[in-house]
Amino acid sequence: MSDVFNNELFEAFASASDNVYIYVCDMKTDISRWSKAAVDYFGLAGEYLEDAATVWGQHIHPDDLNVYTDDITGVFSGKKKYHDCQYRARNASGGYVWVECKGSVIRDAEGNPIIFAGLMTRIDGQSKYDSLTGLLTTQEMHYFDFASQSGAALLIGIDGFRKIVSNYGYNTGDEILIKFSRELSSLGKPEWKVLRFSGDEFLVIAFASNPQEVTDFYEEICRRTDIVSMEDGRKVGLSISAGGVLFPQDADTRETLINKLEHSLEYAKNNQRGSIVFFSEEIAGKYERELVLREDLKQCVKNDFKGFELFFQPFVNPDTGKIEGCESLLRWKGERIKDSYPMEFIKVLEDYGEIHEVGYWVMEQAIRQQAAWRDIYGELQVSFNVSYQQFIDDTFEEKAISCVKKYGANPESIIIELTESCQVEDPKELAAMFGRLRERGFKIALDDFGTAYASMEMLKWLPVDYIKVEHSFIRELAQPGHDVDYVIVDSLLEMCKRLGYYSIIEGVEDGKVADIVGALKATLLQGYHYSRPVCRKDFEKLLDENKK
Repeated sequence: MSDVFNNELFEAFASASDNVYIYVCDMKTDISRWSKAAVDYFGLAGEYLEDAATVWGQHIHPDDLNVYTDDITGVFSGKKKYHDCQYRARNASGGYVWVECKGSVIRDAEGNPIIFAGLMTRIDGQSKYDSLTGLLTTQEMHYFDFASQSGAALLIGIDGFRKIVSNYGYNTGDEILIKFSRELSSLGKPEWKVLRFSGDEFLVIAFASNPQEVTDFYEEICRRTDIVSMEDGRKVGLSISAGGVLFPQDADTRETLINKLEHSLEYAKNNQRGSIVFFSEEIAGKYERELVLREDLKQCVKNDFKGFELFFQPFVNPDTGKIEGCESLLRWKGERIKDSYPMEFIKVLEDYGEIHEVGYWVMEQAIRQQAAWRDIYGELQVSFNVSYQQFIDDTFEEKAISCVKKYGANPESIIIELTESCQVEDPKELAAMFGRLRERGFKIALDDFGTAYASMEMLKWLPVDYIKVEHSFIRELAQPGHDVDYVIVDSLLEMCKRLGYYSIIEGVEDGKVADIVGALKATLLQGYHYSRPVCRKDFEKLLDENKK
């Protein structure tokens, strides 16, 4: 018997798992060996089989046989490098189970196939059907032929689903997903396929010749799920967005379809929330731009952060009109893309994992700058932004303390601003870190305060020094009809005074607004009325003027 079959490596892999099976075929003799687990589970005649392709073909579900045959033929003919296929196979009990089969051919020096080896993994119904909704999963997409059939695919996402779960709990979230999936299934045509994609996202494969049918379907599902009634009588309002792709003209493979659907949905959520957006040249261009941004940003991070720069926007004392500090703001200019704004490139950094490295660079530059300015301009308050994800990094506290020691900066003049306070998942842990940082002298600020209820809730947990009032309440404060904004700002500043917090007012864009918030006894003011964010040299010119 061939050494291919009788070796310790085969024995080791053959007994490694009860639901993973291995096989090896000597293609010269057409004799194959199968692991004993495969023999027992599928009821094969024995570990050694002749003409295994015919024997195994009898175990494959008739509806899947062509899928298997086409794939394996492509491998043996040399058109495909690897065997990679999912299908249903009959087990020893007569039932069909889903398996994922992978394998490859080893050839001799002349290119003739001599060995075919691979493994088969039993994936069963758990991968085929979603356990919560009962819908098909994306595994089913392996069996759709997007090249020869025409239609449209929709990727539908529930807007703000994370906030819904945060407000109502996971059980309510699950109930919403179940009800939403039922509406999708009942509204679609019998030949359409509805799948659970991931999280709060659902995939609809509509074999329709007229794209308007798909748009009508989306609009109807919006109407049906505008308000969802819970079992306990509560009513929850929903908004949904969708990305659409026509096939085969815009995508003729599973991978391309999913890729374009995800970008179309992302575009809809960011630019036309609550709408359906079909893939277009504009979205394609945005995707290409993102790829270039990602590559350039990654290269800049590796190249000692070349292209990154800190700009500074002053904090002004409303009583004296003097600059008492500044916020450090990240700017970036790449080799190929020179017009990217922070909201764009910071999101790319966050999405692809470089935000931590860049965040530490910003921290170090801001602290170094505070120390450099002390001898010339005195104690200036210098702030920089830190996301919640950066704060919960185990090394953040140590690095902040190390930076202050390295440059001889005064921690009492360093303000660390927490952004995205409404996304804090463990306020008690964060409160402990804030407490330790404040003991070291650092000041802590809550940024964009007032934009969500969670900002108020954070005050119960987090020990802070500054509250930064969000600019949306400030910019039109001096215009008629904005009495509500005035009351909100007045109340927030009164709350700060009673709780012992300092305040920084963002978005002060003209003298009238400056006079109003100054009269309300805000601590510091920030906005275009005093200066836009400027580079270090231009900010130092402002400081020089400030000394006169």
